[in-house]
Amino acid sequence: MSWLSDMMPVPLAAPETAGLRRARYLTMVSCVLVATFVLFFEPLHAALGSFALPVLVAAATYSIVQSWLWIEAKNAADDAWLYRESDDVA
Repeated sequence: MSWLSDMMPVPLAAPETAGLRRARYLTMVSCVLVATFVLFFEPLHAALGSFALPVLVAAATYSIVQSWLWIEAKNAADDAWLYRESDDVA
């Protein structure tokens, strides 16, 4: 699975915990899901009818929120790791 780790080239200063790894994988999967929905929107629209657009919007919203949560958690873990020996925690 090293190729999957290389897909998100954001270095972690802190060791990656199981929670951060899960959030990173969910972020990648949600981005691929949105890209797939956009790429195959015509067949999706044919299959789901007018429900296709809300599905696409929901997937995009999930992807945005998941990405934001992962970035916040990653930054917090990096800050805690980098400033673990100092009193100047941001």
